[in-house]
Amino acid sequence: MNHEERVQTANELTEMMVKKYGDDVLLGGIFGSTARGTDTEYSDLEMLFIVRDNSKAKSFNFAYKGMPVTAVVQKVSEVEKDIAEIELEWSLKMGRLFNMKVTCGDHDILKRFRRLLDSVPQDRFYECIAKETPLCYEGLGRLKAVPLRGSTHEARLFVAEVLMEFTLLTAIFNREFINHDYLGGLNEAFKFKSLPTDFQKNAKKLLNWANTDIDEVISLAEEFVHNFVVFVNKNGIKLKEYDSLEKIQL
Repeated sequence: MNHEERVQTANELTEMMVKKYGDDVLLGGIFGSTARGTDTEYSDLEMLFIVRDNSKAKSFNFAYKGMPVTAVVQKVSEVEKDIAEIELEWSLKMGRLFNMKVTCGDHDILKRFRRLLDSVPQDRFYECIAKETPLCYEGLGRLKAVPLRGSTHEARLFVAEVLMEFTLLTAIFNREFINHDYLGGLNEAFKFKSLPTDFQKNAKKLLNWANTDIDEVISLAEEFVHNFVVFVNKNGIKLKEYDSLEKIQL
């Protein structure tokens, strides 16, 4: 299926949604590679519909002519929560929302969502970073265990995990969106205003992991993570790590 056929399918699905749910559907659109116009004959189709809070519409997915189709249906209150309650996937969700190719509905709702986003205090972004950063050490830990387990073939998975999670954290610090899944967001992150030391240089070296000795890969990943921690510390963000169970609030 080519780009034009994929867009036509999206338009037909939009018509079906509006026919079934009427004015419950406030906004609909395409996100992902089809919205960007970078889709290929092997791409899927991803759509987002925003509906009223009392709507019975639900997310759905199916295969159509060999193409996976995913339609995410969110109530207005769910979208508002995604905007205001910052978590690790925030940048991806915002990229999907604000950069979708609209197929139906009122564009003004996006303006309202944007005003809500602009009103979110910076402290919420920093609180997310403080909480999530220590939890993202896991990918680095898995990478460091590769020589111990003799599972060199898994190194690429753990390198990707480190790069992706710390790219998302960097996006949150900058209040920026990520529009590509997996490692496609790295090129977007390279253009952010504020970056840790050697962020781009070390990320590109890690992407070349297959041609690098595993010990050097681990060293690069450690430096990549360390530089992020130094970066956020310099910006007044104190990471939430505990050295005593008594300090944890259950």
